Amino acid sequence: MDKNSYYDLSNTNDIAILGGSFNPIHIGHCGMAESAHRMLGIDIVLMPNKTTYYKEHKVFAPDKDRLEMLRLVAEHYTYIYFSDMEIVRGGVTHTIDTIREFKKLSPERKIYFIIGGDSLEWVDKWVDAEELLGSVTFLTAVRGKTDRHRASEIIDRIQSEYPKSHIEILDMYDIPISSSDIRRLRSEGEPIDGLVPDYIRDYIYENNLYIGEEDE
Repeated sequence: MDKNSYYDLSNTNDIAILGGSFNPIHIGHCGMAESAHRMLGIDIVLMPNKTTYYKEHKVFAPDKDRLEMLRLVAEHYTYIYFSDMEIVRGGVTHTIDTIREFKKLSPERKIYFIIGGDSLEWVDKWVDAEELLGSVTFLTAVRGKTDRHRASEIIDRIQSEYPKSHIEILDMYDIPISSSDIRRLRSEGEPIDGLVPDYIRDYIYENNLYIGEEDE
């Protein structure tokens, strides 16, 4: 794989991790990566997870296809990479497991972790939240004044409860797209143009992904 795709774990530079199922990756994900790079000037690592326990009823593309779509995205950016760490680990995996693995490889590396505003609402309930909040700097994407106000309230609460936590706001354009919307449109035979990069759309069509019915 070329240097702009698979992330070399021996690299010790500061990074921002964007995790998720990427089922599929869409322009909202790309927007978060672009905004984080614009803010920090560092590499972004896309970290796809295995099918998690609360999403097992969803239509999932095979791991190889989700990884290939991330590779295609990474080819179009000089600063975006991807890692199969959580997929290789297998089973139900938690963010803290990934952070521990990165910290073991490079204890002094600064790690940012990008999340959406919805995840900020419950990030302090994640597994081993106290350790996690003290180990990485969370970047929470906000869209507009309302989101920023709500995010600021949550950040104040979390930082009062976890003094070692680090959370910053990541401003970005409002991109109201979800992977579930894309899967639903595919199951209904509707176009997905403008929701994913053109090359991801082509890959989805060529490989007949998400043509089954999406479970409720």
